[in-house]
Amino acid sequence: MFQSWTSPLLRRNEPVLIAVLLVAIAVFGWIDPRFLSTGNLVSIAQQSAVIALISFAMTAVIIARGIDISVGSNLACSGIAAGLAYTATGSASLSLLAAIGGGAAIGLLNGALIGFAGISPFIATLATMAFARGLALSLSGASSIAVADPVLLFAGRETIGLLPVSVIIAAICLGLWWFVLNRTVYGRWIYAVGGNAGAARASLVPVDLVRISVYLIAGATAGLGAILTIGRLGSAQPLAGTGLEFTAITAAIIGGTKLSGGQGSIWGTAIGALLLGVINTGLSFLQVPQILIYFVTASLILVAVLTSQPESVAALFKTGGRKSTPSPRNTAATPVGKHSIALRGLGKSFPGVKALDGVSFAVSAGEVVGLAGENGAGKSTLVKCISGLHRPDEGEIVIDGNAVQFHSPSDAKGISVIHQHFSLSPDLTVAENLFIGREPHTRLGFLDRARMRRDAKSIMDELSLDIDIGAELRRLSVGHRQMVEIARAVLSDAWFFIMDEPTSALSNRERDQLYDLIDRLRARGAGILYISHKMEEIFSQCDRVVVLRDGRFIGERQTRQTNEAEIVSMMVGRDVGDIFPYLEAQVGETAIEISNISDGKLLKSATLSVCRGEIVALAGLMGSGRSEVLRLIAGLETMHGGTLRIFGGQQTGGDTKAANRAGIVYIPEDRHLEGFVGTMSIRDNLSLAWIRDNSHFGLLRPRRILALARDLIGSLGVRPAQPDKMTIELSGGNQQKVVIGKWLATKPKIILLDEPTRGVDVGAKSELHHLIARLKAEGAAILMVSSELPEVLGVADRIVVMREGHSVGTLARGATEEDVMTLAFGDRTITSPACAPRPASNLATCL
Repeated sequence: MFQSWTSPLLRRNEPVLIAVLLVAIAVFGWIDPRFLSTGNLVSIAQQSAVIALISFAMTAVIIARGIDISVGSNLACSGIAAGLAYTATGSASLSLLAAIGGGAAIGLLNGALIGFAGISPFIATLATMAFARGLALSLSGASSIAVADPVLLFAGRETIGLLPVSVIIAAICLGLWWFVLNRTVYGRWIYAVGGNAGAARASLVPVDLVRISVYLIAGATAGLGAILTIGRLGSAQPLAGTGLEFTAITAAIIGGTKLSGGQGSIWGTAIGALLLGVINTGLSFLQVPQILIYFVTASLILVAVLTSQPESVAALFKTGGRKSTPSPRNTAATPVGKHSIALRGLGKSFPGVKALDGVSFAVSAGEVVGLAGENGAGKSTLVKCISGLHRPDEGEIVIDGNAVQFHSPSDAKGISVIHQHFSLSPDLTVAENLFIGREPHTRLGFLDRARMRRDAKSIMDELSLDIDIGAELRRLSVGHRQMVEIARAVLSDAWFFIMDEPTSALSNRERDQLYDLIDRLRARGAGILYISHKMEEIFSQCDRVVVLRDGRFIGERQTRQTNEAEIVSMMVGRDVGDIFPYLEAQVGETAIEISNISDGKLLKSATLSVCRGEIVALAGLMGSGRSEVLRLIAGLETMHGGTLRIFGGQQTGGDTKAANRAGIVYIPEDRHLEGFVGTMSIRDNLSLAWIRDNSHFGLLRPRRILALARDLIGSLGVRPAQPDKMTIELSGGNQQKVVIGKWLATKPKIILLDEPTRGVDVGAKSELHHLIARLKAEGAAILMVSSELPEVLGVADRIVVMREGHSVGTLARGATEEDVMTLAFGDRTITSPACAPRPASNLATCL
């Protein structure tokens, strides 16, 4: 109940900040009426103006997922540059240029270190902070430089009416920053880079240039702040700006800007800067010691961070006063025995939605139960309840006949979850990942690495996995990383396994190894809850299948006594027809023609062609070079050999913009990594690639963008149909629709699809493939990679099989799974015509 009414309030930073600001002014004025005098309020406004000016630029830097702790030193160095220019020339104009130009130079240095050299923003700006401060002290001889020119003093000292000029300048900058961030392509790019740099780069956003430019602007802004400071003090001070970087960061955070990037409000920052000015001045006015002012500022930061995470605040109230009661623990040392787990009327609610409603079923030792349902059906919430991440609001979990309560995952002993999205650390070795959270120690308390290596090698041998236990996880393929996740779960001595899409990233060979593992776990007495969107897996691996829809238990069936059509109907509540529909279409000109292309790495030699009006699928084992073909055609990789022609024109590869100009779009394998920006709305994601060529002078056209988004949402069937909803909050299938829609907005002629239905439910698969079939009928040339052979065999006009970086054969429509696997495993080579069989009139245009 608490969370339901606090969450919306806590997410509205600006109204809360305004209320706090008014209360602070009232309290200080009540304590000492002199605080409300005109002179004091003008002084507060002048002090806040410099803070706000720097904070606006800092907000843009943080939104772009950066940080700049050099701005205070940069301001001092820029001020000294202006003072020296004034002393040498007496020219106010040259002094202004020296301040802003000097600040911009240091900002450019920051940008180059971060954007080009790849140095972490914190380390880069830490270095320039020391450099700029040292330069200011060195050039000034550690002494202030007096400035008397009225032009240089005007901005920081004079007023127009009751308003200080510095406040007017800050207000102008506030308006400019709001306009840039909300009404320009550049501003949209800043949000995209901070939200997901990989997806931004794949959307043709110049990520490095955006990062460099925000630091350049932040540096120039520090130079402008130096002019205001000179005006207030009447001199250039080498120690000016001390601590300003932390004040600016504080103002941005208080205003709602997330340090994780991608989110921030310039209005919130403005109010935060003013609030800091009021509190600091008010406390100083009341002669409060500086150390207490620091404590107050620290408290403001903590409160701001907590209010931006309402779920954390709600958790404090939920857990307050609660005594942690130990849950029953599994005393068995190995997962052998007659264990069972039963759910009885399980329910779970979140603000505005009931995620689970009366779910009841059981899993006993030695059986595999499938859990089926569309994205958003409640499967993930159910898993989190079983594993201790969530506490059910209704019902109970019963283990071996005893009702239990899990207050945290550590209470869920004997239960192990194999996640769809990896929970491993890419910087650790395979062996270290296997023992995260349960590291063995020697008698002296040191990490027992010898035992870790020995046990890691043993589990790899048991699972028949040829994986180097000493290799860093980041160096492994996606499939091998998934197998390490599975090995870690087996090593935990669990008796109940929840497998969430465990084969989504596995090759056929690795999938078969997993199936063997499931048989061994079943024989040892383990119970398995198997979540998959692949119907063939549900029927081949599971004894029973439980179906959820909209958070409710719909029913369960013995897999031997049901069929795919019944399960799908239970899942979606409607008849979806053929999941992988095939549509005959008019074949047009040859769109893609590649011959013996290679990328100098995994891809050795691939030859194929794709015509308009057809779908060509690339099949083969994981690591065979399928995805590399798509990435090379899309310009994401450099071509080291062979020829690539697009509509007859020669292409060199390695240039995404040239590929896009040729009408090529690429839908990536990992939509979370390269597909969409989770912190941006559906509308902004759908228009991210479109705005580049459909904006006048870099200015956004909000009405056209909204019309575009509504049209795409309607035609793609994105649910919910809310353009302003955050994309990260959508189901997997709807996220994939947004990724496809982003590129459809650019009117592509060639569509490269890498695992287009990975991780999406059956209903979404059907919708996506009906969409793809429609695009094919409209004349698009489609080249697709898929690890699901039923998908390949169902929709493709032709199938090109890859093996060890080579294209080893082309199969016409009507080929069988055995034909594909025979080629993939290297038993024979087949050569077929360049295009799918068609009537002669159609085939001629393709040939």
